[in-house]
Amino acid sequence: MSKPDLISWTQSRLGAFYEAREEEAFASAFNAVFSPSCEVRVNHAPSTLDAFRDSISLRKAASRGVTLSWENVICTGDNPDEPSVVAGTLIITRSMMFLIRAAPAQRLTYINFSARVEPLEPSGVQADENDDRRRITSLYHTSVDKVPPIHFVTPHPVIQEEQE
Repeated sequence: MSKPDLISWTQSRLGAFYEAREEEAFASAFNAVFSPSCEVRVNHAPSTLDAFRDSISLRKAASRGVTLSWENVICTGDNPDEPSVVAGTLIITRSMMFLIRAAPAQRLTYINFSARVEPLEPSGVQADENDDRRRITSLYHTSVDKVPPIHFVTPHPVIQEEQE
């Protein structure tokens, strides 16, 4: 089985836990991407992996759907068996359970990330037969939430022509 390149690996693994709907799937996807000793910085402040997981989990509340958009994702290396850094921008569009003007409310989260991806030693983490033993060992995560503008229908006056 060939290993996916580091950009594809990072996008699929990060995407899996951002898109997970059930808590069990979220926890499984989260644990599959991060080393237990991962160094985490959220908005340039040191954080724990547990606090980061909880903040991601809380953002999912009241959402009923997620769309991911990746931009400018780059990688420092092309060998999946060597440590590398994958960095880029992720835009998450969450559709909420409540409506605004007969359409689901939305929330946008813009994330700039830098993740150090390393292959772990066999004794590090238990893995199944499909696991390639790569994990994120360091993550810099900068995010901001935005609400997209609501587009209201603008009434236009109707001008009637004079009839002769």
